[in-house]
Amino acid sequence: MLIPNNPDLDFQELNRRIEAEVERYKHKAADRPLPAFNPQPSNNHDRPYSWLQLVQLEDEALVRAAFPTLLGRKAESEELQRYLNRLRSGWDKFEILAELRDSPEGVRQNTPVEGLRRARMKNRIRRIPVLGKLAMTLYGLLQSEQRNRYYVARLDLLARQNRLQVSELHTLRDLSNAHASLLDDHQTYAEQQSLALQQQDQALHRQADEIRRLESELQEARSVQQELRMRLQQLERQPRTVMAAPGEAQAVVAVPEMQHQSGIPDSFYLAFENRFRGAAETIRERQAYYLPIIDSVAPLKAGLPLVDIGCGRGEWLQQLPEHCARIGIDLNSMNVQTCLDQGLTAHQQDALVWLANQPENSLGAVSAFHVIEHLSFEQFNTLLDECLRVLAPGGMIIFETPNPENIATAAHYFWMDPTHLSPLPPAFTEFLVQFKGFDQVQIHRLQPIPEEHHVHEDSEAARRINALFYGAQDYAVVAIKSLT
Repeated sequence: MLIPNNPDLDFQELNRRIEAEVERYKHKAADRPLPAFNPQPSNNHDRPYSWLQLVQLEDEALVRAAFPTLLGRKAESEELQRYLNRLRSGWDKFEILAELRDSPEGVRQNTPVEGLRRARMKNRIRRIPVLGKLAMTLYGLLQSEQRNRYYVARLDLLARQNRLQVSELHTLRDLSNAHASLLDDHQTYAEQQSLALQQQDQALHRQADEIRRLESELQEARSVQQELRMRLQQLERQPRTVMAAPGEAQAVVAVPEMQHQSGIPDSFYLAFENRFRGAAETIRERQAYYLPIIDSVAPLKAGLPLVDIGCGRGEWLQQLPEHCARIGIDLNSMNVQTCLDQGLTAHQQDALVWLANQPENSLGAVSAFHVIEHLSFEQFNTLLDECLRVLAPGGMIIFETPNPENIATAAHYFWMDPTHLSPLPPAFTEFLVQFKGFDQVQIHRLQPIPEEHHVHEDSEAARRINALFYGAQDYAVVAIKSLT
């Protein structure tokens, strides 16, 4: 604490302020770290201070702050050095302050000051020639004991402040060590995470290799399956030998021809279709459903043709995109002539015979609207085999036929055509096409009875009646030849 050796100062107030500042500094240091140490003198004292703040400064800070506070300007380098030399040679800081305050500049500035009466007296005595120096020497000897006590008190305060700073430095060092430990832990965790990610990546690579291996095996299995199917087809096409009784020669029975046989005149069947199937415009509207489906068939885009079996009057061929090559096949000479008159390419020939004469992978798509119900199972089976052979990889088949899920169609309308053999349930057709080796097999149910003819669905029985009697009248099976 400060020793009251100057009656012009309120030492109790100064001590209270010092203690308050020390407490504030402690709390402030606990909240945030100390500023970085800078051994260079700070220039932030070159501004005006209040009188109580000014008298608490020491050495260079005091001189720098005294000039703007008492004179209203910064100290020149010579003035700063001169007054520093006085302070460091034994002058009291209040004598420095009194000299500055009583100078002409200080009088004009007229800064309020307190407790300078003794300092002013000492300054006046110091100016007396010879006697002034003797008087100040005597005064210094008389005040030496009090000055020593003051310096001891100041040193004690500085020592306590130093211990506080050392303690705070130790705290900061502990915090720094803790922070370094956290950084080490974080680095260890990051390394562990990196190792885990590497292991995951390796596992994913192993899984990818396994998937590629399985895909390769699947590809090989598909190739083997396709080869076996082709061999089976060749065996099925070979003449079958009928075992004769002992002593008799064996007879060779040829497989029946695949060509469709019909004794119905072409003119009658054309008139029949015009009467019961509908006008050409109606057929075109229905078949327009398939245009978006064939839009993604790559072999058609590459220029391979679409072959329409049973092309009829050419409604489907007419509305194909311009870039799509097209060929019509029909047994009816009048239908073929109608297509030729429209500028379409058409052949009067049995479709199975025509397909058998085509090279492998030469067609982009094969369509047949209301044809497969005219074929026997053996003919339908052969048709699928030939389509699989002549279609390029990615080629498509579209076969539309009456839907026997609709009871009215299966029991009545199907039998209006005398050349129909038997209805083909969608589940069977889907299975057979898949069995033959086509991919992406889909069933499209088409032409439901308009809802205004439905029974009011106020019960489960009504819903079943609508499903069985008023559902889709036709369906189409759509499939793709595998790319491999």
